[in-house]
Amino acid sequence: MKEIVKKSFLLGLGAASMTKKQAGKLIRDLVRKNAVTLKESRDILKKVGKAADSERKKVSKFAQQEAARISSQMGIISKAQLSKVKKKLKVIDLELSRRGKSTLRSILKQLSK
Repeated sequence: MKEIVKKSFLLGLGAASMTKKQAGKLIRDLVRKNAVTLKESRDILKKVGKAADSERKKVSKFAQQEAARISSQMGIISKAQLSKVKKKLKVIDLELSRRGKSTLRSILKQLSK
């Protein structure tokens, strides 16, 4: 399932970069035909680049949301969730160790009487 999300993400990135490449080629043709100036072509390319970056971010966000949704449905926890559980377990382990030592001391006292 992770592979599907990864491939979808890469597909979106590829589509965005192809659009940018195609726009660059089209703009170069327009400059050659004197339909736009060199300055105008740079401005257009910047806008296309920003639009492509924006789309890339949207695709990335969507892929992350889908990965989280699918993971949740499958019962898979995230690294952040796992980290929280590990921290809680450490606290519990320390508390049990403390209580165990205390209990052991009291048992030893009773046995030594």
